Amino acid sequence: MSVWGQYSKEQKEEYIKFLQVYGALTNLFRQKKGDLIPYLDSKYQETIFAKSFDAKNVDIGNTPHDILSVFGNKRVGIGLKTWMGSKPSFQKVMQLKRYQNEINNYKNNLDDLAYKISDIRNERVLSDYERLGLKENNNIYHYVTRDKGSFTINECAYPLIDLKGLCDFNKTKTAFTWSDGNKDYKYTFGDSQIWQKFDSNKYKSILLTSFDVKIIDDPFSFLLEAYLKLINKPQVVEENIVEAYLPLYSFKSKEVGEKSGLNAWNASPKSKFSSIPRPLNEVYIPIPKEFHKKNPEFFTKDIISIIKKRNQLKGTNGSKPEVRFHLLLPNGKKIPALLTGDNMKNFQSGSNTEYDENGKRFGQNALGQWLLVDVLGLKERKKVTLEWLHRKETDSVRLWRKKEDYSTFNIDFAPIGAFESFMNDELIPENVDD
Repeated sequence: MSVWGQYSKEQKEEYIKFLQVYGALTNLFRQKKGDLIPYLDSKYQETIFAKSFDAKNVDIGNTPHDILSVFGNKRVGIGLKTWMGSKPSFQKVMQLKRYQNEINNYKNNLDDLAYKISDIRNERVLSDYERLGLKENNNIYHYVTRDKGSFTINECAYPLIDLKGLCDFNKTKTAFTWSDGNKDYKYTFGDSQIWQKFDSNKYKSILLTSFDVKIIDDPFSFLLEAYLKLINKPQVVEENIVEAYLPLYSFKSKEVGEKSGLNAWNASPKSKFSSIPRPLNEVYIPIPKEFHKKNPEFFTKDIISIIKKRNQLKGTNGSKPEVRFHLLLPNGKKIPALLTGDNMKNFQSGSNTEYDENGKRFGQNALGQWLLVDVLGLKERKKVTLEWLHRKETDSVRLWRKKEDYSTFNIDFAPIGAFESFMNDELIPENVDD
């Protein structure tokens, strides 16, 4: 069964209506006359897909999946696309600008070039599997093609590239094309983009439905009239989500500490005379003092008074206060977490009373396993640097919770510069999207 078939009739009808409404406003965006091909903005598509199908928008910039749908125990990662024309065509699916120099080293050997690009692409997709708790064969592209006066909705498989089936190599001055026997791909040298060929007649592709879009001649008058009616009605808008951002580096030094933060595993052994290194996934996220001053009620009500009390007990044997809660990871797992340390500067996982599915106590390793090892792919004892994080296209995390609920916080990665922008009350930047 297609993923589309697992949504209810009512959900699909609502989604189509939202598409038709936006397409009807096409003349808002036309700068010159021509065939009336309805317009659709990709960010709008993400928003209405999540809204209509009770799904999660998990796009944080240049990540492989835009939407997460959950059906019982099945988690489906979905890439959303839209373009003009229903004929088979190549469409951009991934930006590899940070790998450009590395890829260019293989330009003179087509076998190695195809393997290198495919391997990087697969590595990034697998990283998103870990981030979101996905399995290889469940994920899809959902795409909307636009022709004169109509939209067509399609779905196709979103597999890893088969590294053993690479074939049909062809290189020009501007691009390199290849196949894995299932899908056809293209890499453009100038902008370091991977493109995939979408064809409704090919491998695991389904044409789901097609429908007309009636374009309004004068959408400006239509919107103005609708707006004037709206402002004459009382509006109650209540934001139920509180969010914040934390850096994965030291806010003071602008680097990842060599033996702290994401490199806490690199600190001295816990026992004074031991030679056993700390676990690779033992980390904490540093919280600058400036964060607590700016957001004193994000983690708990009045954290400043808790910090003062903790400082008063410094150097004593008294039990120092901590702030405890649960952390909901994007892959669906919930782990205990806490704020601890001087000035409540350590954000980490850990519990002495709760156990994971294997019967082990949750420790400082649980957050690090997901963040540093599973998703960011640190497989050996190599110190994390800011440059390394930027290569992974992140340097911050986003946290959010329901208003007045301090028991559970959600976490995900955030684009480069997100924390600095948050502290400066600026718009959160977006990494180069595909």
